[in-house]
Formats: sequence, C-alpha cells, structure tokens
Amino acid sequence: MAQVLEPVAESIGLPGTPDFDSYPIRHWAVAARVEKGGVDVEWDDGSRSRFHPMVLRENSPDPETIHPVTREQARMLTEFPADLAATTAEIDAAGALSVRWSDGTDSRFHPGWLYASRPRTDAHDPDMEGMSDRVIWGGDLDLSGVRVDGSRIFEDEEQLARWCEALHVYGFAILEGVGTDRSVVETIPALLGPLRDNNFGRIFDVISKPDADSNAYTSMGLPLHVDLATREYMPGLQFLHCIENGAVGGESMLGDSFFIVEKLRREAPDLYEALSTVPLTSANKAVNTDYRWTTPMIKLDPSTGEPLEVRWNPWLRAPLTAKFETADKVYKGLRRLFEMGESPDNTVTVRLKPGEMLGFDNRRILHGRTAYDPTTGGRALRGCYVEREELWSRLRILARHRRAREAEL
Repeated sequence: MAQVLEPVAESIGLPGTPDFDSYPIRHWAVAARVEKGGVDVEWDDGSRSRFHPMVLRENSPDPETIHPVTREQARMLTEFPADLAATTAEIDAAGALSVRWSDGTDSRFHPGWLYASRPRTDAHDPDMEGMSDRVIWGGDLDLSGVRVDGSRIFEDEEQLARWCEALHVYGFAILEGVGTDRSVVETIPALLGPLRDNNFGRIFDVISKPDADSNAYTSMGLPLHVDLATREYMPGLQFLHCIENGAVGGESMLGDSFFIVEKLRREAPDLYEALSTVPLTSANKAVNTDYRWTTPMIKLDPSTGEPLEVRWNPWLRAPLTAKFETADKVYKGLRRLFEMGESPDNTVTVRLKPGEMLGFDNRRILHGRTAYDPTTGGRALRGCYVEREELWSRLRILARHRRAREAEL
C-alpha cells in the first residue's frame, strides 16, 4: 500500500496517535494474534513484533487514556489491573490493530505509530530515532556542507532546518551573513531554545584582556579542547559570533573527537579502554569558583557502545590519583590523543569573518585557535551556550512540520 500520514489516515478510518506527531506508514500490519497476554504482529515485509500488553494499553489513543489536549497519559499505570492481558487482537479493515483487553475495554492503534514503537533488538540510540546519521569527519572535510546562509534565518524555516541539520550531522556549522550586531549571539541561538548561564556569564566576550580568568581571554594559541569539562552537565552547544577579526593569526581550529577516538580504539584498544573507564577529574582554577567533575574522558552510550561525549581537556585536569599502572595507560592515551589533535589529518582550520557565527556540539567537536598578535588588529567574538537537547527538539519539530506539509499535498 502507499505511504499514508496521520491526517490522511484519519479520513480513511485509522485512529489518531497518542502524541502530536504524524507517522508515515512504512509497513502495514497484515496479521495479529494474542500470545501469552501480549500481542504478536506480522508485518508486510515478513517481520514480526511482540508487544507487551502495557506498552500498548497505556498508549491507547482513546481520550480516557490519553488526554485529548495535552496528549499526555490521563490514566496512570497503577490504575490498570496488574494482570491486564489482551484477549483478542486483529487487523481491522482500515489497517489498524484492534485489541480487546481483559478488563473489557478496546483499543485501536495506527500502523505507522505501531511500527515506530515496535520492540527493537538491534543496537540503536532511541533518542536519535528518525534523525539523519552523523557524519564523522577528519581533515579532508569539505566545508561547503557546513556553511549555511543565515540572512533570513528568522523568516525561512527551510534555512533554519538546514542550519540545524548541519549542526547535528557534522557537529558544527558556520552561519553566514548574520551581521555584526552584538545581539545576534543571543537571538539566533534562542531559535533553538534557552541560553545557558555559566560562571563566565550568559554571554561572554572572547577578547584579550589583562585580567584574564581563562586562557581563552588571552592572545595565546589554544590547543583543541571542549569547554567547561569541569561541570557536571558540560554545555551541549557553543556559539561564537565574529564581530571583528583583523589581527594577524587567530584562525579557528576544529576537530571531530569521535573521529579521533575511533582511531585510538583501532590503533591501541587498551589505551581506549583506559580512557573510557578510568575516572578523570576536571577542575577549574579561579578565585571565586571551584567547579570539578569526575568521569571517564570518553563517555560511551549505553544503547550503542559508541562515544556519547568526549571531555577533551588539555589544561584543567586535577592530579590523577589512580594506581601507577593505570595512570601510565591514561597518560599514554592522553598523549596519543593530544598528538592526534595536532595533526592536519584530523582537523580543519577556518578564519571566521565578521558577520559569521560558528556553532558546534561542545560534547563532540573540539575547538581551538592559533595565537594572534593584538597589536596588528582587533579580534572580538561573542559567545554563549545552549543545551544539545534543544537542537534535537527543534530538529524533531521541523521534521514534524515537514511531514504535516507532505500530508496536505
């Protein structure tokens, strides 16, 4: 059968879904049966799914179970019988799964939602479901894919979508043509979600100053790093808006930590294991704050075993208190990674122009800069942080809007 979206589906007798999204019908259910109180569904591609009764029952799209306005559960888990079971299950004439429950109630389920919610046995990250695959990159990355016209970012949703997609897929994007008004660093990131305050302020100015409380506020070169690895919740996204960049030097360097640590995993699995299991403490050094957090440098996703974040921190590590043999492996692993971070095979270099804004995933993308001479011209960037989940939420909403438009055609 042809692909169907929810608004069209309702017109041909299919039920709604228990949330605000539209679900393409990629596969139709062709048969269903009750099996030990659960429901077994056979799909048109020959695959089968077995649903736990409560997975279906608490997501039944009827108004007694799901509030028709908020789409949140209106009936709580403890209100259902503990021994609730399906008594009959069939695929009805419209293609919906119809289930009668042991308490005498009935439910119908949209096939698109049902397929999207099926039990999975393969390793996958459920938070990334439906999003484009990330591109893990090295020094040969074509920068044309990360440059996005930002001149109409507030009016053009497609332009906003391209920017968000690049931020997610490549981990960074350069938004061009946004001007040099100092408010840009607040207004554009706010399209994703709230800005995050921190010990450097909600907005920070990256300039050379005599009373610097961070290496970033000097003119020295900065090796690749992530920001605020000292915090329990390391910022997810960072944005740097270029106001002025006339000094000699000051090029921005970027590297994909996922690409680099994968190289380490292949070349020296014992060092990779040490950096993904041995807790390291990151600690800031300041007169009025004392932030510190202890966790392995490479945090792995429990769903996939792949890196979820990398706390790449060349200059804010507290003394390592692990035993000698473990410390030796950790230091060898750190040295190898930091050496990799200096190789052009693993990094790209860009010179930001006034009116451009660099955004990147601070838990994945490493950033740094070459030294610059402040006597040869000005260099001023304005920065802020936004949580990574704001980007993912915006991507899901943009995709939802796109599916709704397609359904209207």
